[in-house]
Amino acid sequence: MGMTGPSVVQARVSHVRRVPEGNHFSYPVDCLLLDEATLGGRRGSRLFSYGRFNLFSLHPKDHGVRGCTGAEGVHGLARAAGICGIEHVLLLAHPRYWGYTFNPVSFWFLVGATGNLRAVVAEVHNTFGDRHAYFCAKENGADIGRDCWIESAKRFHVSPFFNITGNYRFQFSLTENRIFVRIVYEDGEGGGLDTMIAGKRFPFTDRQLLRVFVRRPFGAMRTSALIYWQALRLWHKGIAYRRRPKPPSKSVT
Repeated sequence: MGMTGPSVVQARVSHVRRVPEGNHFSYPVDCLLLDEATLGGRRGSRLFSYGRFNLFSLHPKDHGVRGCTGAEGVHGLARAAGICGIEHVLLLAHPRYWGYTFNPVSFWFLVGATGNLRAVVAEVHNTFGDRHAYFCAKENGADIGRDCWIESAKRFHVSPFFNITGNYRFQFSLTENRIFVRIVYEDGEGGGLDTMIAGKRFPFTDRQLLRVFVRRPFGAMRTSALIYWQALRLWHKGIAYRRRPKPPSKSVT
């Protein structure tokens, strides 16, 4: 598998929401961490295909925002930001199950020759069909360490139970055996959200993919159903619903 090879990720997603009404949940999920060769259709398994139907698949239209499409677009963002020394790009995402996928957020990891993390693109998808990306890198262009925090203003409508105010703080770690992402949102009004995805990497093999399918056969459909279930819980608690605003004119922050 190696540090920069493709892998199956058995992870757990957790959310902790703060005032005015608390809400928290934690769910197991399965993701794929795919390298450029696999995304280009040059490497894979009998059960996974890029750009065509299979038991597990991913299509070019499943990811990317205006001005940043695929691994090539991610490389372009890094060059524009002056981030050099990138040798590998890996995409962490839910694949298609039964031809369906939905990724609340997927992550492009930009990695150097020694496995050092140079930058991350957090690609956010909301349930209204909009997309936005946050380019995360240190201001001095240094590597992103496990204890680093990268801050960005919130620019994109995600949850209809939060306004577009405040800031995100991102924390990342990618090793040969595990992935870890934490996002802390402060809404500027005393509330916010702490969300995390963390899990173990397994070899990208047909056997592991079959285990994923048997363990959670509905994949991203289950993810979407859980999102709407949590939204219903928030509505039942009396949290005010915000109508979807017009997406930002820039697709990358």
